[in-house]
Amino acid sequence: MSTIETGAINVRRMTHNDFDEVLVLISKMTKGKSRITYRDLIANEPGGPLDLSFVAEVKGQMVAFILARLEFVYIPLVEVCLIYSVGVDPEYQTRHIGAALVNELIKYCHLQDIPTVRALVAQDNEQLREFVEYLGFRRSNIINYDKSTY
Repeated sequence: MSTIETGAINVRRMTHNDFDEVLVLISKMTKGKSRITYRDLIANEPGGPLDLSFVAEVKGQMVAFILARLEFVYIPLVEVCLIYSVGVDPEYQTRHIGAALVNELIKYCHLQDIPTVRALVAQDNEQLREFVEYLGFRRSNIINYDKSTY
């Protein structure tokens, strides 16, 4: 697939009005086995002071999204833009739309004086690891530990 001209991609902040289209896109990407719900999208408070989510449109149609949020982490507390998910319509993958979304988010964070953008990537997700490394992300010196409450 070819790269879409930069001017043909409209990247804008996500709003509540985008939820239905985002969920349709997620369902298309995951073949109906999504782990992201309407409730998850509401919890991210699109348009709220901590929300940093964007969508990408081509010819007026949503083809990609990035769910991101401002978090305060570590000691001392540091502002970090945390990327939770990047999704691109399977028909538009390999056209650099995901990269355009991430780069727009990075530019926005720079303008807002947010010093770090962090992507959460499952250790065994080689495709996503390669994508974020291609975009210039490097492993952090922070190790994440989880403990189940069940």
